[in-house]
Parts: sequence; structure tokens; C-alpha cells
Amino acid sequence: MIDFKPATFELQYRALLSEANPEIDFVLDDIDDALQDATPNSFDARACAYLAADILSASDHHFSLAYALNTAIGASCMSGETERARRYLAQLVDLTIEKGTELAALSAAENVRRLLPGNAKADHAPNILYEVIRLYIHLEKNDDAIRTLITAAYLFADFGAFQPAYGALMQAEDIARDNRLLQEYTDVVSTMYSICLLEEDHTYAENMWPTLKQKYVELGKPVPTHLAVNRATLLFRTKQYQAAREAYEEALEGLEAGNERDEGRASILINLSACLRELGERELSDAKLAEARMLVRTFEEVDPELPLEMELIASKSAVAKGDFFEAGACLVRAAKQLDAGVALVEKLHYRRGFRERYVPRMERLLASLPTTGSAAHVLPVISATRANRVSDWLHFLDWVEVLATKMPPDEQQALDELVEDLAHFGSPHLLGHREKYDDPLAAMGMRDPWRNIAEYADKVTASYGVGRPFDGATAEGISETISKRLEEGYAVLVNMVVSGHKMLLLVGNRYVQCDLPQSETREFFEALLKHRSEPNQAKTLGQAVIAYQAALLSSMTPVLSELEADSCKGVIFIPDGSNLTPINLVMVGAPKIRARMAAGAFEVRTCIAPYPAKLPHGAPTSCLGVIESDSGLKYDRADVEGFFKGVESEGRLLVDPSWESFAEAMESADALVLSHHGSSVGLFTDPFVADMAGPHRRSAMSLSQLQGTAYRWPHRLAVLGTCHSGGLVNRNHQGPFRSHDLMGFPTVFLLNGRAEVIAASWAIFDRFNLLFTNLLAPALRTAHPSLAASTALALLFDLPCDEFADLLRRAFSADVQRTSVLHAQMDNLRRQPFCYGAYQTYTLL
Repeated sequence: MIDFKPATFELQYRALLSEANPEIDFVLDDIDDALQDATPNSFDARACAYLAADILSASDHHFSLAYALNTAIGASCMSGETERARRYLAQLVDLTIEKGTELAALSAAENVRRLLPGNAKADHAPNILYEVIRLYIHLEKNDDAIRTLITAAYLFADFGAFQPAYGALMQAEDIARDNRLLQEYTDVVSTMYSICLLEEDHTYAENMWPTLKQKYVELGKPVPTHLAVNRATLLFRTKQYQAAREAYEEALEGLEAGNERDEGRASILINLSACLRELGERELSDAKLAEARMLVRTFEEVDPELPLEMELIASKSAVAKGDFFEAGACLVRAAKQLDAGVALVEKLHYRRGFRERYVPRMERLLASLPTTGSAAHVLPVISATRANRVSDWLHFLDWVEVLATKMPPDEQQALDELVEDLAHFGSPHLLGHREKYDDPLAAMGMRDPWRNIAEYADKVTASYGVGRPFDGATAEGISETISKRLEEGYAVLVNMVVSGHKMLLLVGNRYVQCDLPQSETREFFEALLKHRSEPNQAKTLGQAVIAYQAALLSSMTPVLSELEADSCKGVIFIPDGSNLTPINLVMVGAPKIRARMAAGAFEVRTCIAPYPAKLPHGAPTSCLGVIESDSGLKYDRADVEGFFKGVESEGRLLVDPSWESFAEAMESADALVLSHHGSSVGLFTDPFVADMAGPHRRSAMSLSQLQGTAYRWPHRLAVLGTCHSGGLVNRNHQGPFRSHDLMGFPTVFLLNGRAEVIAASWAIFDRFNLLFTNLLAPALRTAHPSLAASTALALLFDLPCDEFADLLRRAFSADVQRTSVLHAQMDNLRRQPFCYGAYQTYTLL
């Protein structure tokens, strides 16, 4: 018998095939049987199974090849190698269509169903299911094809991919209609009803209900329990609590004997508990929840969604009772399950899709906690809910960097090409159109670079001893980084406008919450929206900014008093998806904090992604400036040249650069300074197509081009001295996100993991920017950018008259008349909230 050592197996196996042995097919079958027995416990046996399939692919032993492919598919599923499994299965389905090897193919389909769950990343599984469906359709096993399509639809929907979910169900519906399969058709409609609930399309689900009931009447069957539970959930969500309670209780009674330890029972108990809470029956609600919790503890393996739902419902019930300690503890456990659910997938938009389902609920509960408490009770929740696709992508790039150190140069190049392709295609931000049509089951599917990454990761995890690409992207890691920043003396300020108009400050080992003004926030938002499309009409926004500042300074008093302490080195501000709190509007507006900023004792930075920041030190050594020839700006060249002079570095100035010339210059630039016109990313239907020049022009500042390339550049600082350069949006063409995934020009310049970005949230005056630059640049010689920018912004506000006059002399060239009128104008501008409030320094954590 051949031994299952890959080094010797290949030689022995090829030797067998070369012999003129009339019994060779029986020998190959015996080897295949032995491999099937060995693969569950032996990686060597799995490697030999792959070799057998590859070697037989070049032979004419079609049936032996079919069974070898079946074994290789099973081995691939056990190892979680989804792309290898897909390729072998596609080959087996083709062989079955051509040679009739259906028994082996059906066995392989069963192996996929049995072995893939739990071993593979869920977002790559549909690529394999496509081949399973293709097999069933060829063999006219329509009920199995429909069942597999339903499985795929649920998988898509769990991670927010609703378009392919409905696409799978439409295909299943067509098969059922064409073949007059009433039971299967009813199953499809039932699944569509369930997915409508996941998407929170309650109106459509309600309209479907009469059709569903009628189908079960036609079948002569009662409505199945899982569907009755979904109906109860719809009643609960539409606040028909008594009807929902009755439906849940009826569903419990309808469970078959022997299902006392079933996940479905646990789910019903959890939802019934929530229903009873809303009806005021708290003791019974607690009893049902306790029963569910005991039941869940008996499960060896469980989908993270079940305990996640349980903890969120438990937390809300604890809040209702005033037991805030228990509410916080439940939230911490929910955060752990959220992280576990995200870890099931690798595509960035799938990871975001799972977060979107739970982040708003978790943060509403977080906002319900007392105004003060222990940081340890909220830190894990903040870490799990503020993780986003940018932090995920940066951890992916870390994985690439570690992997590259273990590889020879030729393999490094192949890896670089894979990553570059993925970045240009859309990572971390995927064009909404591409996300919508990312459908592995579609007959004319869109190109998917993630499949190449999956296949590559399958190979290298074993070859080089590295984990999966996102193993490092955990909420626990974010918690450790935040804790480190707190120990260093920083405070972390978390914005929760969307989740209850709250602001939460972590400082030392405590947290403090305060309310945010609602009417002023809304008025500021409306004015900002109008200003984006009418940038020359700034008066309305200016008035809204002043009112907003006054309201913020008043409502945030509890937070500001903590930040004023001498022991606080600065604040790391984490905006939410609304991005509606310009942090320097508050910090520069608070006199005590502004004084500390001006003294270089307090810094303000805005963290877009909770990934460990590598703060740059030392003055920039190679600078690049960009201006436009037709901008009409009076001080653009002076602004850039003033920066070069201030940091005492030679600089290169580009005028109207092409993308190619700009990208080439950035490959050796330590700092970038822009001084030209800019348009808000919010003007575009999707940030992927945004260009800083505006919707009707094209320039080197193309967001998609920058996203695909900037992660490679060595820059440590980008000063985006243009109007609206700091605009960020939380959406794509498909619609808004419910997670915190802000995208804009600051985001793409942060993708190298080491840069800081200074940008403006709305229109800026070039002469004000000139003064700011003349204070910022010299400060960069001794301070990292966020500290230098904080110092410059506050100093500009507070400079004594004689020093301010000296600044004007330094900043403006000799041909500018330094009249008393100019002095008065600039003295007024430097203290305008509209001017200083626009600036933010964007960083990582």
C-alpha cells in the first residue's frame, strides 16, 4: 500500500498509473477509500488527496478521477480551503455533465453540506454553492437545488448582502414554478418573508403574509413553527406586543417533543422575554430569559447571533429595571459575540454588513447607561462598535507585510499584485454598484478579487505559518490600544449623535457621558448640506456654526471640565457615522483648553479608524506641494512655499499635475501640501467616484486612484489646504451605512498606517489658511502633526497684537499692502468659529 507522505506519494502514484495493470481502477478505488479514512485526522493525507486528484486529471480514468475529486473536495472543506474546494467541485460537475459521474458528484455535494460550515469563511462559501446548484440543476434534482439556493440566500442576508439573497430566491422561485413544486415554492416565499424581516422591510413582509398562509392551506399543512416565530417577530417590531406574545407562546407549545434543547426553542424564549418586558411582566420576562440562558449554555457550538440577540435583549431588560451594572455586563458579552460574528467573513462589505445589524442597537443601549461609571464597563462595547472597514483593511495590510518578510522576492511580487488589484477594485471602499452585483450565484457574475485572496490565504497559512488575513482585526486589540492611550494620559471622546445625541468620554479608568444639543445639531447639518452645493454662500453656515458652538460648549460642560485637567495630554475624538461634531469648534472655543493647546500642552486629533497609530516624529524632510494654474487664489503659492520654509525643507511644487506625475512624486514625499479649490465628497453619489476638483472635473485628487495607491506611499503628513477636504460620508451609492465607516480624502491618505492628515470640513479662506500654515510649519520641526496643528490653531486665536502683526509681516509677501484694514480683517477672521472650527487633524488610534 502507498504511504501518505506527500514527498513519496506522488512518485508511487504516478508509477502505479504507468503500469499496464487491468485492475488499476480497483487499486485506485482502494487508495481513495484509504485516503477518505485518513483525511479527517491527517494533513499529509489531505495533501495526498489533492495530489491524487491533480494527477488523475491528466488521465482517462474518469470514474477514478471523480471519486478522487470527491475526496479532495472533502479534504478541502475540512481545511477550510474554499477556493480549492470550488475548483475541484467545478471540475467534478463538468466531468459529471460530460461523463455521467453523478454518484461521486452527489457525494461531493453532501460533503460540502456536511463539512463546510464551521470550517470555512462564510463569504467564500457561495462560490462553492454555485457549483452544487449547477450540479443539482443538471441532474434535475430541483428540490435539492432550491434547498441550496435558500441556504445561500440566508447566508447572504446574514451579512447584509440582500441583493444576491433576493437573486438566489428569484432563481429558486423560477425552478419551483417551472416544475410545479408547491411545497418548494412555499419554502421560497417563506424565506423571502424571513429575509424581509432581516432587512427591516416590515411593510413588504406584512403584505406577503396572506399569500403565505394561503400556500399552507393549499398544502393542507399548518404554518411551520419557524414561520410562526417570524410572524411573531414582525408583530413585536410593530409594537403589537400582546399578539406577539400569544404567537410566541403558541410556537413554544408547537415544538415537537424532544426539541427541548433546540436552538429554535432558545430563540423563542429570548424573544418572548422581550415581549413580556414590553408588556410590563418583568418577573416572567426574567424567568424566560434565564431559561434561555441555561439552554444556550448547553450548546457545544452556537451561531454567534443567538447569544448576541440574547445579551442585547437582556441588556435592555436590565436598563428597564434600572440594573445598569447588569446592563453593562450584558453589553460587554454582546460585544464579544459581535466580534465573533464579524470574524466569520473576510470581505470588507460583509464584515460591515454584519456590524450594521447590531451596532445601532448596542450604542442605543450604551447611551442608556448612567452618566458616569467605570471605563472597563464600556470599553469593550466601544471597541466592537467602532471597528470598521478601514481598521480591518489596515490589519489586512499588516498581514501582507508580515507575510512578505517570509517570502522570496518573486513571491512577494505576486502578493503585491494581488493586493494592488484588490485595492484598486475597491478596498476599503467598494463602489456601491460593485457591492450590489457582487453575486457569486449570478450567471454573469462580476469579477471578484476576494476569491484570489481567499485562494492565496488558503495556500500561505499552511506554507508560512501565518493566520488568516483578519485574525489581527479584533475588538480586543482595539481595547488594548485605547487602554494604552488612556495610560499615556490621553482622553478618548466618542461621539454618539445618531444613537441618542450623546457624547461619551473615557478618561483614566472612568467614563463620563453628556447630552448633545438636538435642534442646533439639526440646523448645523442642514446649513452644512446647503453650503456643500453653494460654497460661496457661507453666511447661513456661519450663523449656524456660532449657534452650534454655543450649544456644544454648554451641553458638553461635564466633558470639558475633565479635559481641562493638567494631567490630560489631549483628546482623541472618535466621530460617529454622522460626522456632525467639528471637534475644534469646541476645543478652541473653550478658553482653558485653548490656552493649553496654545502652550503645546494639549492636542486634538480625530480618529477615523481604531487602528494603532504610528505617530511620526521629526520635521518632514521631503515635501511636495500642489496648486492649480487657474484657481484664481491669491495666496496658494505663498502658502505652499511658506510651508517649505517653515519646516526648513526643500520642496517640490507641482502645478496641475497629471495623476502619473503626482503619484511618482508621492513615492518619495514625506509631506504633501495642497493649496487649491476643493469640493465636498458629499456631492458625489458614491465616494468611490469623488474627485476633489468637483463632479464635473478630473484631477490628480481622484479618491479611487488614491485609495488604490496611497497605502504604498511613505508620507507622514498630508495638509489638504482646500475647501471641504475633510468632508466624510458614511454611505455608498446603495445607501447610508448604519455602522461607522466614514470615507473621504482624509481616509485614503491614512491608509499607509503612518500618516496624519490636516483638512477642513467646509470652505476655508485662503488668507486665514496662510496664517495657519505659517504657524503650523515651524511647529512641525519639534512636534508631531496633531500637536503642531492644535498649537497653531489655538495660538492663532490668542496671539497678542504685536506678535500677530509680526505674523502678518512674515506670512504676506512684500507686494501685499499691510494696511490697518487688512490687519483688522485678519484680526477678526482669526477668532471666527467658521474659520478655526473647520480644521481637524485626522489620525488613526
